[in-house]
Amino acid sequence: MLNIKNLTLAYGPKTLIEEANLQLYKGQITGLVGQNGTGKTSLFKLILGQNHPEAGDCDLPSDTLISYIEQEIEDVEQELVEYVLMAHNIYAEDHTDLPEYYSLRPNAEKLLMNLGFQLEELSKPLREFSGGWQMRANLAKALFCPSDLLLLDEPTNHLDIETVIWLETWLKRFQGLAIIISHDREFLDNVTNQTVHIANKQLTLYGGNYSTFERTRAEQEMQQQKNAARTQAKIAHLQSFVDRFKAKASKAKQAQSRMKMIDKLQYSPTISSQRNYSIEFYTPEYTSDLLVTLADGQIGYPDKPLINNVKLQIFANDRIGLLGKNGKGKTSLIKAIIEQTSLLSGTLEMNPKIKIGYFAQQTIDMLNVNDTPFSLISSTDKRLNQQEVYNFLGRFGFDAATSKQNVEKFSGGEKARLILASIILTKPNILFLDEPTNHLDMTMREQLAISLQDFEGAVILVSHDKFLLQSVVEDFYLIEDNRLQDFKGSLDDYQDYLLAQDPQDNLAKTKAKAKDAQPSSAAVDTFKQGTKLRHEITQAERSIDKLNQQIEKINVNLEQANQVGDSNKLIEWNNKLDKARAELSTAEEQWLILQEQLAAL
Repeated sequence: MLNIKNLTLAYGPKTLIEEANLQLYKGQITGLVGQNGTGKTSLFKLILGQNHPEAGDCDLPSDTLISYIEQEIEDVEQELVEYVLMAHNIYAEDHTDLPEYYSLRPNAEKLLMNLGFQLEELSKPLREFSGGWQMRANLAKALFCPSDLLLLDEPTNHLDIETVIWLETWLKRFQGLAIIISHDREFLDNVTNQTVHIANKQLTLYGGNYSTFERTRAEQEMQQQKNAARTQAKIAHLQSFVDRFKAKASKAKQAQSRMKMIDKLQYSPTISSQRNYSIEFYTPEYTSDLLVTLADGQIGYPDKPLINNVKLQIFANDRIGLLGKNGKGKTSLIKAIIEQTSLLSGTLEMNPKIKIGYFAQQTIDMLNVNDTPFSLISSTDKRLNQQEVYNFLGRFGFDAATSKQNVEKFSGGEKARLILASIILTKPNILFLDEPTNHLDMTMREQLAISLQDFEGAVILVSHDKFLLQSVVEDFYLIEDNRLQDFKGSLDDYQDYLLAQDPQDNLAKTKAKAKDAQPSSAAVDTFKQGTKLRHEITQAERSIDKLNQQIEKINVNLEQANQVGDSNKLIEWNNKLDKARAELSTAEEQWLILQEQLAAL
């Protein structure tokens, strides 16, 4: 269907692709991957006829229907549903003589609602929607338009996880040729059946999804040994979690998620970024176990309450993921805690000494265009000297020259990295992250996931990025039917829950499912006791981990004392070993007691 022969493609003076060949066919869902700047978007533009090759051919059958996500909307006064309908030739040409004409509007409405729009919004003009929602409208238009070839450039940006799951299902049923550019590895794994890699100015086709591509290429490329030590360090960190908790019921699902992450990280350096990132969170300057308590909270706005009777406690080291469709109140809950702007009633208690780091979806648009990375980091921590600022920025992929450039011309990814850097520098106790990976490349996403596991504060995360959620989150909360409820399950369980809902009877199904998932009144009464126990379990697990590390060090010292024949040291270290083992036994017994108490609630 798509035949690329001896293609040479350039962007200005830079040659992106040189004498490359590729053939793709109908029925293939293809991921197009490669480092930033290698020519992925330029290849899309070539297929669309928006630029021209230096040499060679890019051929499609003359009757091929192409659909793609447009980046701009020319007429923002147009109604949303009308905008989508006009993408279909039968509607645009007013073919009222065809039976298909009369099913187009209900199909367009259903598509838009699956993408998160409300029924009452479908007749609104496009100018009333934010940039992110306008991009959803463009995605709807691309999906609604009949096509043989579908080109999707970062389709999951601006989507919530519920909509990403729906889009995955839609793409699995698509019968044409789809080519997808995405930094969302879980999305690519779930929908693609082959991968085209742009590297060294060549197009190389691999069978299988993104993870299969990584494994195949890693096996072919011996140069991956250069990155082996760094990758193995990440894997060892994750494996320690799996080894400690895979047999413990409360941590079994999280251990399984870490095991999935290990499988992927085995090969992740295959398509590394041109930059090396080294993210490390600082220890908060002030520590406290209980950080936030929200009791009997009503979240929302005077004309639109969203969540009722919210009971939430946040402890240090909590890893909380918020689930729920757009508009249900995830961001409003975060703002209720941080700013109290959406807290209609209830009691909020927060330790006044703690620091909060907040990455909001619109944060990158709020940067001062005249700022530079250097000036922003210098003003965030005035104690840093010039070299320390440069060193710190280097960890986030900014070299000395880039550090002095105005952020006005930065990409979304560069702005997001800069904001994360400035947040980390404040040494927060709690991180509220609302879609932090929208603009990040794959390497930065992986590095963020790794570093968040070592963060000594609490994390509250809203994200469509399943890789990040699986890597970081230990407790999920679902916002549904105006309630915040503990979702007892993994991300896979949540996906099954969503897919099990019948779109034709969605409201009834959702209410029935939510009723089953909602805690009983007795469980609500014991909420504080449950959260306290979960926190104590986390603290016990940390103590067990520290004691195991202490025992390992004592054994090393014992071995050294034995080698030199120092009897006094042998007695001393044996006594310390006995004491540490006794403390470990006590800590493990306490962990079991806490687990039993939690299970009995």
